Amino acid sequence: MNAIELSHVTKHFPGFTLQDLSLTVPSGTICGLVGENGAGKSTTIRLLMGALRPDSGRCTVLGADSASPEFLSLKEDIGVVLDEAYFPESLNALQVGGVMAKTYRRWDGKQYQNYLTRFGLPEKKPFKDFSRGMKMKLSLAAALAHRPRLLILDEATAGLDPVVRDEILDEFQGFIEDEEHAILISSHITSDLEKIADYI
Repeated sequence: MNAIELSHVTKHFPGFTLQDLSLTVPSGTICGLVGENGAGKSTTIRLLMGALRPDSGRCTVLGADSASPEFLSLKEDIGVVLDEAYFPESLNALQVGGVMAKTYRRWDGKQYQNYLTRFGLPEKKPFKDFSRGMKMKLSLAAALAHRPRLLILDEATAGLDPVVRDEILDEFQGFIEDEEHAILISSHITSDLEKIADYI
């Protein structure tokens, strides 16, 4: 099965048009989405998540049209990591886990705890005091701990030091090993994509 299928998708904005985009991401693969600033990478991700509707064409994610009512129930199966982590600044990692446990039906607290340990994240330090690398690791831990089938990553490795980037890229490789998961990652860092992407 294809995790993502975009077929002749067009979206118009004043001064910008995402024109006739077709893209397929098979399960068990990592697809890198590359483009200069303003090329439409984030718009594509918003279309995939149902935050925008295409003017024409079709976005299918995990077998459902992203504009359809049945897509809402599939959002549990999608983990999203954006280029900026958005958690309340006063919360610590344990409190973030508590919020997520009330958000996702399949939240796995033990798995989340394992990621905090593996990533070396402090449990009680406020989010506002996290470095950029720590913020991205926390976002990834939260995205993975509800056991998604698809990861959508928007510049998730930008601004990270090479050691942290390699650590996170290893996680991505492990995520797709069972052939039932897939990743779409938009990035300016082509060396990262050369290491892990099956398609660009």
